[in-house]
Amino acid sequence: MTSPRFNFVIDCSDVALAEYLRLDAESAVKVYTRGDLNWCLQTYHILLKRSKLPIQLSNRMLPGAINIIHSDQLLQQRGDSSAFIVCVRADYPGRRWAHYHLVQNKNQLGHNVSFLPHWVQPGLIKRDAARNSVKRVAYAGEAFNGNLAGTTDTWKSLLEPHQIEFVTLAGGSWHDLSTIDILVGIRSFDKQPFNTKPPTKLFGAWHANIPFIGGHDSAFKQVGTPGEDYLLAATPDEAIAAILKLRDNPALYAKLVQNGQRKAALYTEETIAQAWVEALTGPVMQRYRQWQSKPLLEQARFAALLGMGNLEHEAKQIIKKLVGKKMNPALWSVATFVKKSLFF
Repeated sequence: MTSPRFNFVIDCSDVALAEYLRLDAESAVKVYTRGDLNWCLQTYHILLKRSKLPIQLSNRMLPGAINIIHSDQLLQQRGDSSAFIVCVRADYPGRRWAHYHLVQNKNQLGHNVSFLPHWVQPGLIKRDAARNSVKRVAYAGEAFNGNLAGTTDTWKSLLEPHQIEFVTLAGGSWHDLSTIDILVGIRSFDKQPFNTKPPTKLFGAWHANIPFIGGHDSAFKQVGTPGEDYLLAATPDEAIAAILKLRDNPALYAKLVQNGQRKAALYTEETIAQAWVEALTGPVMQRYRQWQSKPLLEQARFAALLGMGNLEHEAKQIIKKLVGKKMNPALWSVATFVKKSLFF
């Protein structure tokens, strides 16, 4: 039985695909700007360099291959029963008709699902070793999309009395942490676990030799230890107290950096590439062989779950529109029940 190729699928024209294929790993860093490029194009380039897997990059799913595609693109392309589909879920819903899922949070694990950590920020520039005080606190990411608790102005006003600057690093500069003394990654001022979110920001802090203050994200707790390699905060007061503690306690600052360096060694391009290889050649390949062995059953499964998936998506769009309007309590309860019942 011949081994299939691993086909990484991205959303682009044939002309753009040819350009992506010509990029080397270094220059490709500049184009990792959206989900499928981060998860599929970046993985293709890294595995091309760090593995001997038979891999290819394309803009469509192919029969006879193990097709690895981001959830958003899978929703658009749908696929057919001749294609074996591995859905990279990322921050998006799972797609029931996919044959396997790859997730970024261990709380998303289940049947035919593997956890794979996202890649560390490409081209990361570490904190300047000459910096010896806490003067600049940053959030590296988009601050407008609900991933940062509070507003940039709120953070600035909280830190200004302590002569500490707060900045949000703009897209394109997230990799340059040379002038940052503390990184924050608090999505909300409460204890929500955010079970679909990755631990990527914590990885970045560890690799940049910068202490990290995070919220109660389950992903952070899955890979780190609060108080040892990062600090927890669930309120604005706790966040400011943690920042001031790091400013006033050099020993604690050094402890978090040193422990973070040890943890960073577990999450490198090399180790994450190896995790990809093990997942693709292990459970993903096992599921592919199972799919090959029962073609009629798998065709029926695909047709049924694709239809169900389309209905789910359409229902979700309707619910979103309803949520955007005023709803009476009874209708809200029905919409909430439907959403919880349908989506996984």
